[in-house]
Amino acid sequence: MHPQIATVVNNAALYDLQPSAIAQNNAERVLNYIEDINLERNVKFRPTKAGGLFVSWIIGDWQYDMECAKNGYIIYSFTKSDYQKASGCVLFDDFIPQFEKYLLML
Repeated sequence: MHPQIATVVNNAALYDLQPSAIAQNNAERVLNYIEDINLERNVKFRPTKAGGLFVSWIIGDWQYDMECAKNGYIIYSFTKSDYQKASGCVLFDDFIPQFEKYLLML
């Protein structure tokens, strides 16, 4: 597990649900993907009240917000200069093509 994800999971408040194993795995896969494309890694994580992990990645004037939900879905919103370009809720394998499409617009 990436240290950033482990830190968030280990420091979650007592009253918050622990991020599920599925959410942690998907957050790990998102971070691996970001690392594989060798772009700036200004990535922030935080647990959600519903047992997921929220990932926010800002690069240039783009912001990629992704919640890795406990049920395996990725809830995402991509904005450029505060204007929403895309949003949705899909399984991880369907998310990556959407993510790639908007990363090409950098």
